[in-house]
Amino acid sequence: MGQECEFLAECGLFTKHQPTNDLACQGFIKMYCQGPKMGECRRLEHRLQNGMPPSDDMLPSGNMLLFKSEDENLSQRSASPSLTGPG
Repeated sequence: MGQECEFLAECGLFTKHQPTNDLACQGFIKMYCQGPKMGECRRLEHRLQNGMPPSDDMLPSGNMLLFKSEDENLSQRSASPSLTGPG
């Protein structure tokens, strides 16, 4: 096997998100942790510069995963028009 990021086994992004997003995580791993973009991983860059890992929600590209709170999801559902129509 080729080169692999020394922090892959303990990477918070994958330990947190792989159980629910395995396919996406495998793609990031192949590109950034074991592949041609290893030198471009912003998670690794952050860790080396700051001496600590970044947020578990930071992608290797440096973008952050954003999640809506349950309250936002509920308010959007209640504001959505009914699919059943008047009754």
